[in-house]
Amino acid sequence: MPTPKKLPRWCDIKAGLDGCDRNGLIGLLRDLYDASETNRRFLHARYAPSAGVLENYRRLVSEAVAPDPFSRQPVRLRDATAAITEYRRATGDVAGCIDLMLEFVEAGTAQTADLGGGDDAYFSALERKVREVMRALGDLGDKQRGVAIDRLIQLGRYGDQIGWGYGDFLLEIAAQLHKRQEVQGICDSATRSHNVLEPSASARSRTPRLSAKR
Repeated sequence: MPTPKKLPRWCDIKAGLDGCDRNGLIGLLRDLYDASETNRRFLHARYAPSAGVLENYRRLVSEAVAPDPFSRQPVRLRDATAAITEYRRATGDVAGCIDLMLEFVEAGTAQTADLGGGDDAYFSALERKVREVMRALGDLGDKQRGVAIDRLIQLGRYGDQIGWGYGDFLLEIAAQLHKRQEVQGICDSATRSHNVLEPSASARSRTPRLSAKR
């Protein structure tokens, strides 16, 4: 029985690249650029970032998760997830990745509410993306976090329209985030009140001290 041939690995490719000069590497990248749309999209995202790049990935995710019902295209959750992973590797843009995950969930949830369908695997995939977004909220700035939370809360409006326990899940997430916003609002209000009542260090330094009576 013939011994199976060992497939090339990255270390084998790297060894070949070590012998390339600048022109050789640029030529290789050009060949890869021309070879496929996926390569072009990745290189655009890495080296020519723009608002249009993220919008293109949003379209890819949306069309894979919730294809036009008249197109007869199947749902392709793996393709949508692959597009998000591709964007992350190309850009390292955390906020953009969270935006794409929310697009994944919003597109799938809206289409299910409008047209029905879906199964346990489909709704489990949507739940996983919601949980990923929840875990990543701390990596965002205040403004971006607020936008992401508002989008998650808006998903709660579909809670009574979808079964499989997914609707209840959305309602639970929305309730948690509402409570979080209320607690944060109370803390912010208390902080503002404290700052008003408590003089700043510079103000205290300007306040004349009473000399002790002798």
